[in-house]
Amino acid sequence: MDQTALVVIGLAVLVIVLVLLLGHGGRRVHQARLVALSDESRNRYIVEWDRIEARFVDAPEEAVREADSVVMSMMRERRHPLEERRLPKEVRAARRDSTRSRGDRTEGMRRAMLQYRAVMEKMAGARSKDRDGRREMA
Repeated sequence: MDQTALVVIGLAVLVIVLVLLLGHGGRRVHQARLVALSDESRNRYIVEWDRIEARFVDAPEEAVREADSVVMSMMRERRHPLEERRLPKEVRAARRDSTRSRGDRTEGMRRAMLQYRAVMEKMAGARSKDRDGRREMA
């Protein structure tokens, strides 16, 4: 093998290693930057979440809007990056489900609430109502 081929192969390997390290390292740094919620904030978000879930049956559209708002507020307080592409996959899915115009719109909003609940459980430590002896969302 000539010297030029070895240099090209070496550069290719170096680029691949850098891409892998930067891609994986970026996720680690992102997780490390999240700020823990104070007990007071955590409890406030959980109480607010319970109120929103209870409203879903009577006012699903308002409940979904409020769910998005409280989840975004909590993520902002934890200093999570709020660019669309960096939002948790559940938030992106919830937004898609809640805005579907065809099919059963209420079912889309129900799925959105379940996605927002998953984010609440991860970010605030809130538990689903079925695990605490509280009611399960329809």
